[in-house]
Amino acid sequence: MIVIDSIEALREHTADRRCVLATPEDRELTDEASKVLDLKLHGTHHPGPRRPMAAVVDDQISLVLQVLDEDRAHHALQLHARERGLLVIGEKKALDSIAGKIPADAGDTWTVLVELILIVARRCEEALDEIDDRCQELEAQSVGYASSPRRRTMGRLRAELFRIGETQAAQQRLLSNEEELAQSLGEDHQRLLARASAAFGANQSMTTRLYAMLGDILNEQDSVVSERLTLVATIFLPLTLATGFFGMNFQWMLDRLGSLPAFIVFGLVIPGLLTVATLVFIRRLTRSS
Repeated sequence: MIVIDSIEALREHTADRRCVLATPEDRELTDEASKVLDLKLHGTHHPGPRRPMAAVVDDQISLVLQVLDEDRAHHALQLHARERGLLVIGEKKALDSIAGKIPADAGDTWTVLVELILIVARRCEEALDEIDDRCQELEAQSVGYASSPRRRTMGRLRAELFRIGETQAAQQRLLSNEEELAQSLGEDHQRLLARASAAFGANQSMTTRLYAMLGDILNEQDSVVSERLTLVATIFLPLTLATGFFGMNFQWMLDRLGSLPAFIVFGLVIPGLLTVATLVFIRRLTRSS
């Protein structure tokens, strides 16, 4: 199958099956390809659906997938296929994600269609491998206390993983054997479609694992922060008690605690000993539990 991205190449290769790559802004190429390949398009010249979807009308299959670019941003990829060929419509970043990976030796349109679905799944797998490496780094750097920017990074990664996982689950459902997409293809293509469905399922499972791992790290960080705040409050507890007691203006206190030695003993030594005793008690209590 010939991969085409210009109207000149489309007019040149008239005897071959063609896979046309076009952006929504390239209306001339889109209109020409739809006429040549006998495709019926709806809503192509405005932003496409944001959710994965599939439709089978007569012998035309229309499919919308979400592909990840190099920055792990989702882009809609519209696939319209008939026996004559395939029209792929998407933003430039979406087309760059699949360019060069389309098999040129495929014998029919439906094989290329399923291969494109596999390419979308593998692109997400590559992005998840990068996120996995980043999560491992964050986990190693978060032993003990992690800084606020690092915790915010983990929070953003969790939100990104949730979004990716939801998209992968939706795309896996489109490829189910009970859906019209699988039922409109032959047995050989259904086996390839099952591989793509398994790839989307594996991606969704990986996002769930990484999402849970980052959640555990953030929970541990919350525990560390709580422990440190408790420790600070514990340190100031005996100091606050001593300050409150010796700050009371009893006449007995005014008569007997006016010298420098009394200030050192009752104002410094005793509060310091109380603080040390409190810390030792807390440490032993923590170890025993």
